[in-house]
Amino acid sequence: AADPRTAQLALLAAAARGAERDELQAVAGAAGAAGADGSAAEGLEAAAAGFRQAAAQVLSAVQQHALACVREEEEAMAALMAKAVATQSARIDLRLSQLDQLCAAVRSQRSSLEHDRHVLFAERLSLERRKIIATEQLKAQFQAKQQQQQQQPQQQQQQQRFLQQTS
Repeated sequence: AADPRTAQLALLAAAARGAERDELQAVAGAAGAAGADGSAAEGLEAAAAGFRQAAAQVLSAVQQHALACVREEEEAMAALMAKAVATQSARIDLRLSQLDQLCAAVRSQRSSLEHDRHVLFAERLSLERRKIIATEQLKAQFQAKQQQQQQQPQQQQQQQRFLQQTS
């Protein structure tokens, strides 16, 4: 047995059974020598009943002690299981909390990325509009220069005609 007290009680119970047998044999031998009268048989019966009662008490004590040990072990196991469950629950809660924080960080980054994407689109659109406006301005300047260049020879010709007419 794992418990020394239980082992001692079992040993006592075995010893009581052995002592009962020895005493019964001694009483039986004395009764046989005395002629086996009624009082010897009654004494033998009373001794046997006493030993049975003592053995029953010892066995009952062993049983009670064993039951108490089982209860204590069950309570200890239940307490350990409760601690294990509480620990696992705390670990799961911590991991869920970390996962929630990670999800919040990902949502924040996604939102920031979406905002940056909109800003980039607006900047590209603005740049494209400025490019179109600059291109149109350059075209207009180029056309104005061409017209001016075309008008210069005509003006020179007109000036020469005017000078020729006045001279």
